[in-house]
Amino acid sequence: MTACGTVDERLQVAAATQGETEATKELPPYPTDCRLRERSGVRIGEPLDVALIRTDQALGRANARARRCGQWYDKIKIGFAGGEGD
Repeated sequence: MTACGTVDERLQVAAATQGETEATKELPPYPTDCRLRERSGVRIGEPLDVALIRTDQALGRANARARRCGQWYDKIKIGFAGGEGD
């Protein structure tokens, strides 16, 4: 039975160490890029085809940013889950 006591003690120490490690995890700063807003840049009096192109380009930039920020979040989530993803 003495061997079981040492195993239990090692498990308790390991659990305490893991708990301390988890408690010290901090989120990294949110990427500045993810806080940006996009504008179309359409000007009064521009032809509609130019306005549509500008708007479509702005939407493309916003969607690309959303993908980058989502990938950033997914990596952070995996790190906090101990390497496990959804």
